[in-house]
Amino acid sequence: MANTNLKCSAHNCGYNNSGDCYAGGINVDGKNATTTSSTVCSSFIDKANGEFTNTSSSENCVCTENIKCEAYNCKYNENESCNADQVKINANNASCETFCSK
Repeated sequence: MANTNLKCSAHNCGYNNSGDCYAGGINVDGKNATTTSSTVCSSFIDKANGEFTNTSSSENCVCTENIKCEAYNCKYNENESCNADQVKINANNASCETFCSK
């Protein structure tokens, strides 16, 4: 079982493996975000594009210390790093569901 606290509902993302993220590290964009819908996981890669192959193992899944966060208005953003205990990425638009305005 993976040791990750980044849960991803975007099952069409190439890094999603049974709800856990295996990107190695992600970026959350939304410099001026004041709501969840204004954020986005910019590391998202659509599986449908064909060339991406997930060869990741549980040894390189993403934990919150591997999340670069540019959502400056989020209370979990600490020097452009996420300090939330757990992060969830939305299935429909790859937004950061953990975003919480300061």
